[in-house]
Amino acid sequence: MKKFNTIILLATICGKISSNVSIDCDNPLQAGAEDTLILINYDDWQSSDITYNVANPQIIENVVLPSGVTGYSYQGKNNSIAPKYEFIKQTFAEVYNHEINFKVFDVAPAAKAQLELMAKGSMVAIVNNKFKGASGNAAYEVYGTNAGLVMSQNIRDLINQENQGAFDVIIKSSETALEPHMPKTFFITNLATTKAIVDGLVTA
Repeated sequence: MKKFNTIILLATICGKISSNVSIDCDNPLQAGAEDTLILINYDDWQSSDITYNVANPQIIENVVLPSGVTGYSYQGKNNSIAPKYEFIKQTFAEVYNHEINFKVFDVAPAAKAQLELMAKGSMVAIVNNKFKGASGNAAYEVYGTNAGLVMSQNIRDLINQENQGAFDVIIKSSETALEPHMPKTFFITNLATTKAIVDGLVTA
């Protein structure tokens, strides 16, 4: 009798849900972001000493930038900083597009020079959400940590009545370098401790 070898193909499962998710009625969600955006050059971020939570590496607990390196604060107003991210299912991957639309209200030559440099570079962005969570663990999110964000739009419409001629800028994941994760959470201990670390990344 002729014998046949049987080959069993098993599907690779990289993720299985493992806990319940409920609604926190005492801390309802609040849309929007605070009017300060922190940008860090991507290569500087890559050279930083970053501490991740051991149990959940999606949580950043500390960032120490290289000597002489700083982050930069971009000030908005009236909810002009609009971050979002989107899951994109590909044939063989699960990726995310990170995107931040923000207005630059400084139109002086120095600000224009920075925007031209931004168009040629790549950066990581720290967003301060309106919704902080019960202990502050939902306040800060970091966009572009794995692949960086690049400028995809810079429009200045001088007769725009909504922003009075401000720069309308979008930085986002490159279509050829999408992120493997949602934006990381930046949190350690409580909101005050986390805020002190984040604020310390920007030179006054």
